[in-house]
Amino acid sequence: MGRIFVCTIIFIGMVGYSTLYAQEEKECKKEQRLVITGVIPGSYAETIDIRPGDVITTYNGQEVHCLNKLTMLKDGVNTDSVEIVIKRDNEFVTFVIPKGQIGVWVKELLPDIVFDEDAVVIEGIGPLDWGTGESNSFIAALTRIAEHLDIDRNYTFFMGVSGAAFRILFHEDWCPSSPDPTVGFDCGEIAIKSIKYEPKYFHYDKEKKNQEEIQQKIMESIDKKMPVIAIDLIEVAEWGLIVGYQKQGRELIVRDYFSRREGYDIAEKFPWVAVIIPPLVRSEYIAEEDYFKKSLKIAQELYETEKYDAYYSGTAAIDYWIKKLKEDTFSTMEDKKFDDVMLANAWIYQRLAEDRKFAAEYLKSFASTFPKIEDKIAELVILYETVHKLMAESGSIVLYPSQMTTRNDWTDEMRQKEIEILTKVLVKEREAYSLIKEISEKI
Repeated sequence: MGRIFVCTIIFIGMVGYSTLYAQEEKECKKEQRLVITGVIPGSYAETIDIRPGDVITTYNGQEVHCLNKLTMLKDGVNTDSVEIVIKRDNEFVTFVIPKGQIGVWVKELLPDIVFDEDAVVIEGIGPLDWGTGESNSFIAALTRIAEHLDIDRNYTFFMGVSGAAFRILFHEDWCPSSPDPTVGFDCGEIAIKSIKYEPKYFHYDKEKKNQEEIQQKIMESIDKKMPVIAIDLIEVAEWGLIVGYQKQGRELIVRDYFSRREGYDIAEKFPWVAVIIPPLVRSEYIAEEDYFKKSLKIAQELYETEKYDAYYSGTAAIDYWIKKLKEDTFSTMEDKKFDDVMLANAWIYQRLAEDRKFAAEYLKSFASTFPKIEDKIAELVILYETVHKLMAESGSIVLYPSQMTTRNDWTDEMRQKEIEILTKVLVKEREAYSLIKEISEKI
């Protein structure tokens, strides 16, 4: 089931943390902590053994509790290196690192909330976090539900079986919603149905005044111990999970990528889409090889369909992306539009690189199931790994608005280099499509 999508506003912060673009500055509170949630592979931080779970306490001799303060201190460094102090367990460890990017994903965390006595909460739902590498928020939310239900399916499986790993959509006017798996072609619904559940989408409409109805549906699902997938719970329109409620449902308890607590948080907004998964399982048996066959058919459709609504798809999407980079007049764009274009360009670029990595992993997991065509599947794996490598190794040519001092930082030369990379990617994607067709005909 498709849905209307307001362009998501996300960027990767200078220290590697996905955060809100143009958000209002939050007060830097003493009780906040800057927790490292992941270390970027190949970074200096990795070489000196900075670890997930470490807490940044001081930078260049000054206490730091929030991203705003850290960014200000980083920008003020006049030396080639800087001292950083990390709290690890109950010990403090000092490192000397080069100025500039630290090479970690960090998250501002506040103390956990003490919920009301009337709170109804599903315990044990794992976190949603950019540092996990699970950047498809809908698929990650479903993965947490599968874990809760003791269903042996992981993020890679859902990415592949739904077609999300093979997908590339590009909005006709640079919307960063393009990588969302539920726009244009709804991979999200397919992912849920792969574990034999039938999702029901509820769209909040102020004019219809249906908030109370949706709130009741959410509460009923929580009462049955089934989390609800929902969008735009905290700060940004990304997918998260509703895992409880209190105050008779007026406050929703959530897991969200933009939460600032290790534990559950309180939603700041009422979601404008809620996906209820009724606890009624379809009973038919589906063989493992049939999942794979169906996923290749989905991948083939995504390649063969030129456009879904306002989103170009498959190789047509990359063709159109290259065309926009070549023909749009970036120098005369208004600042807001220029930032939106940068944001969309960088987010779609990052997601395509990451999604193809999971496409390769998904294919590997099924290769031995089909010994007669295992060599062809291996060829397809190599193609997707090549796309991932091409894009990941050239990631510095795309900028998020947060990385820009002036708009001239995103240069014509960088856009030209991106065109060259995407042109190479397009060749590999066309080869991948041909192989998918060949494999589909032989299995």
